[in-house]
Amino acid sequence: MHKDFYIFRHGETDYNLQQRWQGQGINIDLNENGIAQAEVLAKRLEDKNIEIFYSSPLKRALQTAQIVAQKGKVPVKTLSDLQEGSVGVCEGMKRDDVAKKYPEIWDIWCSANEIMDIRWPEGESKLEVQQRMVKAFDMMLKTKEKVIGVASHGASIRYFLRLFGYTSRRMDNAALFHLIYEDGNWTLINESL
Repeated sequence: MHKDFYIFRHGETDYNLQQRWQGQGINIDLNENGIAQAEVLAKRLEDKNIEIFYSSPLKRALQTAQIVAQKGKVPVKTLSDLQEGSVGVCEGMKRDDVAKKYPEIWDIWCSANEIMDIRWPEGESKLEVQQRMVKAFDMMLKTKEKVIGVASHGASIRYFLRLFGYTSRRMDNAALFHLIYEDGNWTLINESL
């Protein structure tokens, strides 16, 4: 079996500009730049023959998927396992404030070795987010569609793609990745380069 997944991060929001953590609990729309990023992404994906889009139900990802899917009139379905990781009590806080309030967790969270069982108070661990994403892709592997668009979030995509060799700890808004499944083997292509 062969399947192509075109995975992309949502476009920019005002919280991204302010360097505030959105997580699962902050559910805001794309800003004007985010809409423009989604429109550029739509052009990049228009010749990929995507049959369906699965999106996080959070507005920023869903709006991005809807803009991308609109030109080809491709259906968009939400899948809760694609939503952003919960950062618990840190949702809505600025990055610098999180670093000051929780310096021990911050140092481990941002370390190069990416310890996967670390979590913010009342939040999910990186491993839990990764496992949720694996569950979503396992479900999508069982669908009839062969070319699938996936709209999600920076942390969720990063922790999932670590399984395929992705090591960057930063991801631009509207970043695009092509993940190919072929008879049990996965190949990752970073389309944003």
